[in-house]
Amino acid sequence: MTPPDMLALASRVGHHLASECEIRSQRGKTFREAFMAASFAQHRHAEAVRLLPETGKPTPDFEIRLHGQELVFENTEADNPLVHRNTAYETTCRQFELGAPYVSPTPVMIAPDAYAAEIARLIAKKCAKRYERCDGLLIRSNTTWIEGLADPPLDWWQEACAQANNHFDEVWVFHHRRFFAVFGG
Repeated sequence: MTPPDMLALASRVGHHLASECEIRSQRGKTFREAFMAASFAQHRHAEAVRLLPETGKPTPDFEIRLHGQELVFENTEADNPLVHRNTAYETTCRQFELGAPYVSPTPVMIAPDAYAAEIARLIAKKCAKRYERCDGLLIRSNTTWIEGLADPPLDWWQEACAQANNHFDEVWVFHHRRFFAVFGG
């Protein structure tokens, strides 16, 4: 599937899931993976993108075709460990269904060391899976309020993601609505 086609499909599914307050649930997992895979493939100017099926053994999430070569990626999401986003999302969604006005949640600040530790924890889990083949790791950073770092510099990300550099040829981050390569790419 082309990246724009998958992005359009993911948007349609996401709209439906959002209307049922399911976008953050387990039902929404495939949507979130498809959205990130398609967005990343589009950013990389890939010819095609597809989600990979679960096989019962550790399997990466998606594949892109870039310059005729198939590249396999694992996707993960890094959150502020102090925030339980599913609970917050469900509460907001239920209030919205009842006609209550939307109240923007108060941002929760996280210390740079604490967020780096959370990223390192997630990376360790991905590295422990020992995929047969996985060319890269894509980290979606869902935290925007890192204390003292409005936009963390590349060397901060490289330090936080250091363990991934030993296991993946490429490590990318999606933060503040933009993709950038931390290693490789």
